[in-house]
Amino acid sequence: MLPFYEIRKDDFTISRNARQIAFPTHMHSEIEVLYVYSGTQSVEINDVSYELHPGDAALIFPDMIHRYFKSGQQTANAVLLIINPKVFEGLFPDFLQLQPVSPWILKKYVHKDAVYAFKKIKKEDNYAIKLGWAHIIISHLLSQVELEQRQRPPIVDMPQKIMKYMANHFTEPLSLDTIAAEFNVSKYYISHIFSTRIQMNFRNYLSMLRVEYAAKLIRTTNVSLTTVSSSAGFESQRTFNRVFQAMYGITPREFRNNVSSYLK
Repeated sequence: MLPFYEIRKDDFTISRNARQIAFPTHMHSEIEVLYVYSGTQSVEINDVSYELHPGDAALIFPDMIHRYFKSGQQTANAVLLIINPKVFEGLFPDFLQLQPVSPWILKKYVHKDAVYAFKKIKKEDNYAIKLGWAHIIISHLLSQVELEQRQRPPIVDMPQKIMKYMANHFTEPLSLDTIAAEFNVSKYYISHIFSTRIQMNFRNYLSMLRVEYAAKLIRTTNVSLTTVSSSAGFESQRTFNRVFQAMYGITPREFRNNVSSYLK
């Protein structure tokens, strides 16, 4: 299955997770850094699976396809940084033209200053402080990875263009007709791409984008569930509740009541 293209609104996101992360195959234009404090976290990057143990890190460049998955009943305590590479412009190699030969960095190669920065960086810090810690982390991790030229240009074929367009417009009214009009092709061609290349029908793919965004709003804001539903692009509260429960296994209200247990 092709990944969905995730569009992030913030230049800098910090997530501290007290359990294993499970997140479907995706890619985005940001740098993503994972550091495991304790337990085990499994991640697949460009079709290669890695099992990170305490003290290990992973450095994921923009447009590298990746997913997080749970491994048995093991626990994990980790921090995840997602950063727009533009904030480092001119300081590091070109993140779009290069990629790590291996994104996995073993504990013994993670510099003690980077470990200290991982422990100190907080999402409530002001932007300059967060950026300073991030510079330390990225600098030390880059010194421990071998870089190679990308073998393929990012985001060039039609399925990926469609996914990127939908990631930018999923809160708006979307249909096969509007996608077809945007790319000047027939809606039957778009439908064929979804069934044969993305391997998910258009409606389910759109619902997945909207539900993930709705879950993020519930986790990070106190707005009403009615506002969450409309902001995510759902036409009715009933549809929102049904689709949300189908994807998460609980209702939006139950998710809000247990939000601390459902962190990404």
